[in-house]
Amino acid sequence: MKIGSDIRTAAVIALLCCTICVSCSREAIDIPVRPADPEPMQVGFRIALGDTSSAYDTRADLDDGTAVDYENYIDLENRDYRIYFFSTDDKYIDTFTPETLTPLSDNPLRAKLYEVAGKIEQSLPDAFKVVVLANWPAYPTPVAGSTTIDDICTSASSLYDYRTPFRLSNDPQKKRLIPMFGVKSCTDMIFVPDMLTYVGTIHLLRAMAKVEVCYTADTWTIESVTLDRYNSRGYCAPEGVYDQSDYIFYENGIVDYVKRLHLYGDRNDTDAKMPLAFDETAPGRYTIYIPEYRNTTAGGGKAADAAQIHVKFKEFPDKEYPIEFKYYNAPADGAALGDPFDIRRNRYYRFSVVKSAEPEFIVDVFPYEVKELDPGFGILP
Repeated sequence: MKIGSDIRTAAVIALLCCTICVSCSREAIDIPVRPADPEPMQVGFRIALGDTSSAYDTRADLDDGTAVDYENYIDLENRDYRIYFFSTDDKYIDTFTPETLTPLSDNPLRAKLYEVAGKIEQSLPDAFKVVVLANWPAYPTPVAGSTTIDDICTSASSLYDYRTPFRLSNDPQKKRLIPMFGVKSCTDMIFVPDMLTYVGTIHLLRAMAKVEVCYTADTWTIESVTLDRYNSRGYCAPEGVYDQSDYIFYENGIVDYVKRLHLYGDRNDTDAKMPLAFDETAPGRYTIYIPEYRNTTAGGGKAADAAQIHVKFKEFPDKEYPIEFKYYNAPADGAALGDPFDIRRNRYYRFSVVKSAEPEFIVDVFPYEVKELDPGFGILP
């Protein structure tokens, strides 16, 4: 009798233990806990290279970059780009190698939007930063927990040599592509297995400025356009930027970009150079792409080594017309008529010839404006 009673008591205890274990297991399933070693997660975002047409749609002849091969181009075939994850205190975490990086255009040589998607092997924190580099001559090898965004932007890898003539091309023998850089902060991110997490749009800054001189009337004919003084080296990335808010500003409803020059040695290159010839990219339109250059003094005056454009017309063979980098017409940013301005990255400087007794000039300074496009897929932040 005693033995049987003990057996029944043990059976009841065992059954209670099983019930408790099952209950605990169900509670654990119901609580969303991020696993210590999660399976690969999917990440997606878009890369944008700007759109001037939204702000300047009244200028039908404005070149917004889509009319030129390779102006917005990223060399995907040769993986000429890097995507890094950084912590919120700007320390390198890991490198992201996307499975797809697709230009969203019928002509991939002129795309201004790219769609990126892939898997990350290690867990990311809920808040982090994404840094994108493209078309750099070399890429740094960051060290986890040590390399900072400043280290990336000021490294030797961020320096590029400006080889002339600079004509946009992806030909391996004469490759000329514009270096680019972008960074975006991502907060309150949730990663779920088997579901793509969309982190938004990352806007890239071009490391060069675009300068154009145009005259499309038939009164005169431009014979040549040249530039005196320019830098033979430049930085692929700006300095002192840790988020898009550090290089995208909205003033009076119009976008503007980083206002701080990032020059090698913090000065212009004073070596003597031959004048740089503009390329005729369309009838009456002459264009160059050049690194940043300082045309102003600390007090806002014209620098002694300021860059200058020279225009020759067939109708005036004995005269060369200088164009300064100054406001010939309506100033911007609180400047006055005639004030000089620096040549800054990711800007489009357009000098137009105005018909008069002799040629006169006007200038338009356009930032490469951006337009937010959200595809709305996956888990949104």
